[in-house]
Amino acid sequence: MTGPDPTDRAAPSRLPTSLIVLLVVSALARLAGLFSPGHTGDITAFVQWALGVARWGLGGYYAHGGDSNYPPMLYLLWPLAASLDISSLQLAIRTLSVPFDLALGWLLYEVVARATGRERDGLLGAAFYLLNPAVLIVGPIWGQVDGMGALPMVVAIVAVNRGRVGLAGALAVVAGLVKPQFGIAAFTLAGLAFFWWRTPEGQRRMAILALGAIAAFLIVLVPLGEGPLSYLQLMGDTFRRYPYISQFGFNPWGMVFGFGDRDGQWVLLGTALGTAGIAGSLWLLRRRRDLVGLLGVCVLIGLAIYFLPTRVHERYLFGAIAFLAPLAVLEPRLRWPFVALSLAFFGTLVYVLATSPYRILPGGKLQEFPGWAISAMCLVVTAIGAWTAWQVVALFRGRTSAEPELPEARAVAAGVGWRRQAWRGSR
Repeated sequence: MTGPDPTDRAAPSRLPTSLIVLLVVSALARLAGLFSPGHTGDITAFVQWALGVARWGLGGYYAHGGDSNYPPMLYLLWPLAASLDISSLQLAIRTLSVPFDLALGWLLYEVVARATGRERDGLLGAAFYLLNPAVLIVGPIWGQVDGMGALPMVVAIVAVNRGRVGLAGALAVVAGLVKPQFGIAAFTLAGLAFFWWRTPEGQRRMAILALGAIAAFLIVLVPLGEGPLSYLQLMGDTFRRYPYISQFGFNPWGMVFGFGDRDGQWVLLGTALGTAGIAGSLWLLRRRRDLVGLLGVCVLIGLAIYFLPTRVHERYLFGAIAFLAPLAVLEPRLRWPFVALSLAFFGTLVYVLATSPYRILPGGKLQEFPGWAISAMCLVVTAIGAWTAWQVVALFRGRTSAEPELPEARAVAAGVGWRRQAWRGSR
């Protein structure tokens, strides 16, 4: 990106009227989703977790057979179940994602507005997330809590870009504990650490990063009576619970095999492809590690998680969308890929809700689409994903080295204003 020196511009307002209007409209759009019945399968599972933790307490939940694989969510479910009846509890669970979504929208406004020096760009970045049809349908309409993982995940990347390495490590771990697919930030921070270790300053950052990550892990899991080994066992049990090729993930596996077949002979290949995709994305950090570079790598990891492994669920593309929303404003060449990917993602979610036993759309349950239709839909979504990845990779071409230090860390050390550094870092 290029442009005039942002110090010649007025600093963006912390909470302009236009942003307040956007947040109010976004909140109302989400609350309107409560008129739908919700995805009763997911909501029932959350209610059971809530009743379990209310009965046994945080320390006794897993000891008495609790099976929640979203440990941080238990801290919110516990007081809700202890104070609400079942119908009110269901309603509260369906609105859990709303404050996290709104907070992430505000963050994206602040990040983009500071990077470009223009409030309208910040509003566009926030709107790309808050009014995204796929993000809207996942909230109270569905009853899921993806915003709860997306917020700390994105904040972790913003924090490391601003030199808050310990905070970044802690939030990346929290995001991954909410849902493993939100471990995108943790992968990215691990990639940064690989490039840091060669210098004393980098090694200091690595130590701070590790301390923040370990502290967050212990603070979240120890009160639940969980440790590293027991948590790994919990996640392993969850992973083995769904030994199928593509659980409504519209990726190449779904294109070839459809949905629901066991992946016994393919799981290792899918895992290897996913690992290679993540590693290849992280290798791009050698070319740029500014805000755009970090966001771009996160988008690529999110795409790799959705398109390459076998055991992929329908909402695993959420993380890529959350990172692509601000990047599509900072890099206009990504706006059409962002629109296409968002609409494709929305279409796949509608398909799930139209065919699921827990159907929430009006009318009778649709019969399963014929195999050729599923393959065609998977092909279209995969092609859009590949196009998006290609456009993101183009942001790294022609660069032979990355900044030796984090942009804001240099700004603080040199006494230079953040806005000038953020603008230079996004060029």
